[in-house]
Amino acid sequence: MSYNLQDSIGGNFALGNWTLTGLSGAATTYTSVAVPFQIKGRAFTKALVSGGASPTVDGNTGLAMTLTANQAAAFVWGVNAAGTVTVYKGPTQAWTDTSALSTACPLPQLPITVAALAAVVIKGGATTVGTWTFGSSNWNATGIVIDPVQNLGVGGLDVPLITA
Repeated sequence: MSYNLQDSIGGNFALGNWTLTGLSGAATTYTSVAVPFQIKGRAFTKALVSGGASPTVDGNTGLAMTLTANQAAAFVWGVNAAGTVTVYKGPTQAWTDTSALSTACPLPQLPITVAALAAVVIKGGATTVGTWTFGSSNWNATGIVIDPVQNLGVGGLDVPLITA
């Protein structure tokens, strides 16, 4: 079988539940279990992480991922073939403490070399002070609301991939 055929039938996804936890308290770290995953039809395993440092820059742009008061965004955690965990921020949306999001937070695109593991929406409420920065500011910073994590796997959310 040619590599082209294998690449065309393969996909990028976790083959189980990554179980991302720890996005709470006076910390910037995260914890996860080990999980097998696939990138372009090839199988890998991401080892468990206990109190790991959260990425501090967007995997697409290399820039800090920030929110201020009355903003929200979806963040997708991913892993590459080397086992490096990265995070990708979707477009920033308007949000207030007293209303639901006017639209769902769109998911960011991921590079074709990354498997999506988990997604979470994080919101900056009206009491958010200054700029909250993913991976640098504490999860429990004043005004920050973290929705339940959606661990992704086979049949998980449809995360668009950057193919170019």
